[in-house]
Parts: sequence; C-alpha cells; structure tokens
Amino acid sequence: MTLEAIYKELEKLENDLEYYENRLESLKSLVLPKTTQFDKVMVDGGKHIDNLFKYVELENKQQLEVTILYIKSKIKDLNTLKDKEIDRLAKFGETTKAVVFLREKDFIIDKNGKKRHLYWQEIADKVYCSEKSARNWYNLAIEERKKGI
Repeated sequence: MTLEAIYKELEKLENDLEYYENRLESLKSLVLPKTTQFDKVMVDGGKHIDNLFKYVELENKQQLEVTILYIKSKIKDLNTLKDKEIDRLAKFGETTKAVVFLREKDFIIDKNGKKRHLYWQEIADKVYCSEKSARNWYNLAIEERKKGI
C-alpha cells in the first residue's frame, strides 16, 4: 500500500469517525430522558409518545459505539503501517525517503485550482538531484516494496 493510499484511507476514516460520533451524540440527546418519571405520557401535537419507546434506540447506540471502536482500531493500524513504511524507506537514505514521500504524499494546487502530484522535475528540485536520479530512487523503493523487503 502506498503512502498516498494510506493517507487517503486515513482521511476517509477520520471523516467517518466524525460522522459516527456526531450520530452518537444526536442519538444520546434524543434518548436521554428529560425527566426521571418514565411512566408519564407526553403529548406532542396530538400524538401520544411513551418515553420507553425511545429506549429502543439504545440498541442503535451500541451499534454506533462498536462501529466507532472499529474505525478507531483501523486508524491505529493504518498509522502503524504508515510508520513502518516510513521506517522501511529510511533504510534507503533520506533522499530516497524524501523522493517517495514527495511523489506519493505531497500535492500542490495548480493554477486551475486542481490538486495534483508534483512533477518529477519539481521533486528533483526539492531534493537537489536530477530528474533521472529521482525516478531511479523512487523505482528502487517501489521494487523493494513489491518484494516485501
């Protein structure tokens, strides 16, 4: 898995986590009783609502909590994978690590307002090498990744 894919997945999971946490908070505000007397029947616009029926939503609350725990564990696993990938790249040296990071993670906004990867010449300028060297270091790291080293 490339660093780019890891960062995209992390961003998606963090958005999902925020969504489910917000759902959980809104569910808690609906479910939690306003009074301690559960046998009272509330009248709301001509409809009779028993507060005990709202507690059926507690099952949804438990499902949301399980989902949130799953997302948090997946985020932790992806962060561990990201750290291992960066450590693996470190054995090639700082330049190779920088080239792979710039190629897979770094984006810029072009003049049309679109997000794009850096061009090879832009990467080479940032790490003070030739474009061909940058490509070679990147390809070496990718070959090693495919081998599983």
